[in-house]
Amino acid sequence: MAGKKVAMIGGRTSTLGFRALGVETFVAPLPEDGPRIWQGLDLDRYAVVMVTEPVFEVLEREIPGFPPFGGLPVVLVIPAVTGTREMAVARMRERIVKAVGADLER
Repeated sequence: MAGKKVAMIGGRTSTLGFRALGVETFVAPLPEDGPRIWQGLDLDRYAVVMVTEPVFEVLEREIPGFPPFGGLPVVLVIPAVTGTREMAVARMRERIVKAVGADLER
């Protein structure tokens, strides 16, 4: 994993702060621009790719096999600056249930 980077795909406002932290950012002016950006990434360069919820929804709908499971890069869905759709929490819960075998909140 040495030398792997972190990337983010999302709207301009959502990505600005991450760029200041050294994250390679890819601005999707519209969520529908996400597939073009995703397909243009050299995924071998990244350990983690963060994707805002609106872009994630489009990627999930339009890219077969998205998000990739197992191996790198790990895809993290995060809320956009414009607000959350609770997808990040739902995805985390799914992964915990898969790892632990139970929903810890119920």
